[in-house]
Amino acid sequence: MSDVTSFDGTRLALTTWGREGAPIVVLVHGLGLSSDSWGRVPDLLAAGHRVVAYDLRGHAQSGDARSGDYTMEAHARDLDAVLGEVVDAAAAAVVVGNSLGGGIVVARAHHCGNERVAGAVFAGSGGSTVTFPGFPARGLPRPVQAGLRLAWMKALRTGVLAGKRIRSLENLSDRLVRRFAFTSDAPRDLVERVRQDFLNSRPRALTRTTLASVSHDGSRMAPDLMVPTLVIHGSADPEVSEDELRRLLDALPDGELLRLPEEGHMLPLTRPELVAEQVARWVERVRPASGPVSG
Repeated sequence: MSDVTSFDGTRLALTTWGREGAPIVVLVHGLGLSSDSWGRVPDLLAAGHRVVAYDLRGHAQSGDARSGDYTMEAHARDLDAVLGEVVDAAAAAVVVGNSLGGGIVVARAHHCGNERVAGAVFAGSGGSTVTFPGFPARGLPRPVQAGLRLAWMKALRTGVLAGKRIRSLENLSDRLVRRFAFTSDAPRDLVERVRQDFLNSRPRALTRTTLASVSHDGSRMAPDLMVPTLVIHGSADPEVSEDELRRLLDALPDGELLRLPEEGHMLPLTRPELVAEQVARWVERVRPASGPVSG
């Protein structure tokens, strides 16, 4: 494991697989998760690729935001820092996002451009928001919006802290995780892994990132992702609605959809072989784009 320092001094923990000089794949995980949420995908890709996964700011082995900034722009600039560290200026990587990770990929294109990115893959992501009690007041006056944001933050922090302390409610927690991230027949050990990641998250990072994500409009930023983009979508994914998926695909300059019948949200865990196979295919598709993409 190694570290990268982001724009505001936040320390980001990186894990790498594979040999130097191989095509680079950068993995961006979802809200409340960690690099471990990619399961076997990095090992499956490592034979022919240099795979880099990092923990989001305030998540797992990465440090808390030095500036207190957990906006989507801050997460986008973290991804930019990782790419700047692991990808030579004359090269480009394929960036893969799961869940919120897809939103970070489009936010990085919007805020930082497409340099060092040759292609993108969304594996269980609509590139937009996360499904969570959202912000229901966009049409209200700003003071009312601010009050509701504060109320949501307190409620989310309370929920996370309660989950940490009441471990006897694991069965209930697992049912909720299964409801929002998996199909009903997903293996229990995978559900437990996501639950443990989520409950081990630091409340401040989790709540502030959630609040940033629920007001993030990935489809508005998607036109800025000017590289070939593969969207792998499970038809039973409760996190990504058909409307959100269609908005994303309509907005992407070069998007392709691979639909998986009866699959849920955590595709890297439930279908690692297929995700790794499709990422490798996408690397081959964009390989002629060996130079940086302007943007």
